[in-house]
Amino acid sequence: MAKKDGVNGKGGQFSGTPADRLVRLWRNNDERFGALLDEVLDGNRQGVIEAAVGKLREEEGYDFMDEVEAFSETAQGTDEQGDPTLSTLFWLVLEVDGPLDAPPPVGVIEEALDSAGLLEKAADMRLLPLWLDPEPLSYLDAADRRTLLRRLISSPEEAESFARTQDLLAPADDSGTRLVGVVGLVIEEDAELEGEGMPDPLKLGFADDGQELEIDPIEQERIRQSMAAFAEAVAAADPRVKRCEPVGGLNDLLDFTAEGVWPDDIEANFDEINDFLDIAGNETGDGVLDLSVGQTPEGLLVRVYNSDGVLLDERSFDLSGARADEALAMMKRRCRRLTEE
Repeated sequence: MAKKDGVNGKGGQFSGTPADRLVRLWRNNDERFGALLDEVLDGNRQGVIEAAVGKLREEEGYDFMDEVEAFSETAQGTDEQGDPTLSTLFWLVLEVDGPLDAPPPVGVIEEALDSAGLLEKAADMRLLPLWLDPEPLSYLDAADRRTLLRRLISSPEEAESFARTQDLLAPADDSGTRLVGVVGLVIEEDAELEGEGMPDPLKLGFADDGQELEIDPIEQERIRQSMAAFAEAVAAADPRVKRCEPVGGLNDLLDFTAEGVWPDDIEANFDEINDFLDIAGNETGDGVLDLSVGQTPEGLLVRVYNSDGVLLDERSFDLSGARADEALAMMKRRCRRLTEE
C-alpha cells in the first residue's frame, strides 16, 4: 500500500506530543512515521513509545509494537562512498550442552552462513562473540534493541560492553541442554530502503506481514539442505553446539525459545496448546501466565491464571506418558510458574 502524505496533505504537520504524532502517522501509513520513530529510538525515548501504545486500541497495540520492534533492529546509513546502506540485526538460536566458558565459534558461523548462501546480499557482517540468555533478552525494549544495533555498528567491543551491562550473557557454568542466542549484524549496500516489508537480512523468506512465503518445493529442499549443512558445520567446530538455526529478529528468537520446536521436530509440535496459551496471554495486561496442570482420564487438564491469580481458561488435551512430559517441559518454558496437581 502506498504511503500517504498525512491528513494535512504533503508536508502537512501533525500537532500534539511525540506519542500523538507517532500514533497519527502510523494510523495514516505516513512516510514520516519512520523518521519520527528513528528519532525516538535513537534518543532512547522508550516512554514515548509506551505512551503511544496507551493511545491505541488493544488490537492496534500488538500490530504497532510488532512494527516498532522490527524497525528498532534496522538502521539506514551510508558507506564510505556515500551510497545508501541498511544495517540489520539477525539472531541465531543454538541448542548447547556443557559450560559456555569459551565464546561461540563466530568465524565458523560466518563461513557457514556464507556457504549456505545466506550472505549473498551482504556487503559486510559481524557476529558478537557472546552466548546470550533468552530470558533477559525478553526484557529488551525497542529503545534497547536500537542501542544494541548502534553499538554493534560502531564496534563489537561497544556492543559487548552493552550486553554485559544489561546482564544479557548466558551463565557460563550451567550444565545440561539449553537454548541460547547469538546476535549478528548484516550491512547491505544499495538496499531497497523504500520497501515496507519486514527486515530479512539473511533472506530467510518472510513476506511483508512477517509470515513465511510459500516456496517452491525444490527451493524449499535446497534451503533445508543448506540449513542442515550450516548446522553441521557449526556443530563440528564446537561440540557444545547440538543444533543451530538462524531465526530472524529478536522476537523470532524469543518465540522459538518459548516453544522450543525445531523445524525437523514435527513430533514435538504442540500447536493446540500453544494456541491456547497465546489466546490466554492476550487476555492479560503483562503477558504473565501461571499454570496448574493435572492428569485426568481425558488427558492433561491445563488451567491458566493471570499474574493476579484469576482463572482465565481451562482445557483438557489428549496427552499422556512421554508426550505429556514433553508438553509439560514446553509449558514450563512459556509460563512464569507451573504447578503439577
